[in-house]
Amino acid sequence: AFAVNERTHVEIRGMTEVISFDENAVVLATTGGNMSIEGSGLKVNILDVKEGNISVDGHIDCVYYFDPTSKQVTRGWFGRLFH
Repeated sequence: AFAVNERTHVEIRGMTEVISFDENAVVLATTGGNMSIEGSGLKVNILDVKEGNISVDGHIDCVYYFDPTSKQVTRGWFGRLFH
């Protein structure tokens, strides 16, 4: 489950792994599939791997699930990263 507040804060429960992160994107494995949070000035504020919770602040442009094994083209530079 995840909640976005005012496009500046997102909280996610059910995270199983942080795959990568920088100021423009946070890529996670979750119990619902892989997830990408894209935006600018992103900062991970809370990271509780044991409980599976993460909190990210910054300007959030989009949050989406994706399948890295899919043959479909994924959006943006993440598509190139996982193919």
